[in-house]
Amino acid sequence: MRRPVSWIIISKQLSNQLGQTDTAIGCRASWTLNCLKVGNIIERRDCRCPRTIRRYSKRKMELPEGILIGFGNPLLDITSIVEDTMLLEKYDLKPNAAIIAEEKHLPLFEELTNQENVHYSAGGACQNSMRVFQWIVGTPFRALFFGAVGRDKFGDTIAKRALFDGVQTHYQVKDEASTGTCAVIISGQNRSLVANLGAAALFSEDWLDIEENKCLFERAQYFYATGFIVAVNSPSVLRIAKLSSETNRCFVLNFSAVFVLQTHKQEIDAILPYTNMIIGNKQEAIAFADTHEWDTTDIFEIGRKLQSLPNENNRPRIVMITDAVCPVLCFQENDKVLEYPVPKVDKKIIVDTNGCGDAFVGGFLSQLVQHMPLDYCIRTGIFASQQVLRIVGIQIDKLPKFRESCI
Repeated sequence: MRRPVSWIIISKQLSNQLGQTDTAIGCRASWTLNCLKVGNIIERRDCRCPRTIRRYSKRKMELPEGILIGFGNPLLDITSIVEDTMLLEKYDLKPNAAIIAEEKHLPLFEELTNQENVHYSAGGACQNSMRVFQWIVGTPFRALFFGAVGRDKFGDTIAKRALFDGVQTHYQVKDEASTGTCAVIISGQNRSLVANLGAAALFSEDWLDIEENKCLFERAQYFYATGFIVAVNSPSVLRIAKLSSETNRCFVLNFSAVFVLQTHKQEIDAILPYTNMIIGNKQEAIAFADTHEWDTTDIFEIGRKLQSLPNENNRPRIVMITDAVCPVLCFQENDKVLEYPVPKVDKKIIVDTNGCGDAFVGGFLSQLVQHMPLDYCIRTGIFASQQVLRIVGIQIDKLPKFRESCI
């Protein structure tokens, strides 16, 4: 039998993220809540209280430069919106997947550049997240980004774009390869990504040994890495994850794509014990379960198992699983699960779904580094993703100025 859960209990659970016991007394009339407890699962329908938001805002801290460091593959996104699936079929691509380019895919990049409706933007999943993070935070250079580019005009273009958006880049520049590119094919509400990594695939661990970079690692409090960079250089990611764990800092890992989990199982497994937050979508979570022979596609069971995997530090692990327009699931210690609904968006305003996941992460991290409650972090991530889908690519200059009242 389903029974209502007290709004005070919900508030306490969220406040525990800050180590506090706020009960938002006096705000009950302002909340629109429909919370149900089924066993140990808590479903949240809504959680918006202006007075609570104002109180949390006062807790926000002045962020130091370089508080967050991201590791990923910097790429130049080449985006094309297609009317049918002919291009996908021609290159044997699925409507909603991300892959590394093979030999048969290389002509695709030239074909896209010859189309009339093509759009170029600085990309790469992690770099996109850092740019969205900066859009919300506002103050430049709170986020730093590490990756590899070629010594060419594309590398210069990406660096300038990131700098313009407030991200401080620390690229390892490679002479032997060109800057990576990513073909983004939009068909309806689906997007297919084909990455030609180029120089990004040559990122090496010795870049972490540069004295200047070591100083940056000492200063940072949060580290974020994508599965894509794990596929390129897992020792670098493992090293950062261990550093974070040993110094009681926060390391966040995004699964990023199904192929990463299928082809880099051992590398992912080595990193997870030092990971405080795991982010992935439903397909990626199921792929992880499949590679570990868990014999289940139940997303709740998978999320709980992920959360309870061995943990080498004192920070409780959080697992977040997204599923397009379905609620964001958040798995926490003590077998606790929270659901965060995703507001409906009119299909008429959806232009490009590519980058929505990256934007979600950027929005989430922008509040996490300020020690905001988990629900606030997630709702900011959802808000950011729903702003990005209204434009082609992640063009920060075309996004509205972020206001807390928006979430």
